[in-house]
Amino acid sequence: MTNQEFNTVFQPFLDYFPTSEMTKEKLNIYYLALSSLTAEQLNCAFISMVKNRVYKNFPQIAEILQYASGTTENELDDRIVIAKRMLKNAIVRYGSYGSVEFEDKSIHAVIDALDGWQKLCAMSSDELEKFLTFEFGKIYKAYARNKYQVSNYYIGFYDMQNGTKNINKIGFKSMAPALDNKQKLKELE
Repeated sequence: MTNQEFNTVFQPFLDYFPTSEMTKEKLNIYYLALSSLTAEQLNCAFISMVKNRVYKNFPQIAEILQYASGTTENELDDRIVIAKRMLKNAIVRYGSYGSVEFEDKSIHAVIDALDGWQKLCAMSSDELEKFLTFEFGKIYKAYARNKYQVSNYYIGFYDMQNGTKNINKIGFKSMAPALDNKQKLKELE
């Protein structure tokens, strides 16, 4: 993003979160730290902050980056709930025989931490619940905040034995009704 684009997109922050402490030097620091974002990402971060942020003080750079990347604590906690459900559904539906690829690559980080799809599917119900309760969220958040290399997909026993590659792609679209219901529940509260 150019400096001119930044100044245009950053102006709503200055208007909505007024501060007398914003000097040209400080504005330059914000520009340097946020210039890797697109104008659209920065604008989306602003809109999200207006809707969800409860503090009136001017946001720090790290906080703006979290809103721009969807990695605030609340957003990650919501995604973790959905990701756990997607993972459990995939285990039940495809098991170790089916090949899978999740749209949410943070789930891949979790599967990789357990040495793959086969080992995950071989866990007992108690082991899986314990893992989901105590470890899943930590691994998920670590990947969401610090993207690193994860497996692209996981081959099931069926494809392994037959030399085929019929990968079941699991994404948020299949979870849309659950997300709609969650939004409706929030509106009722």
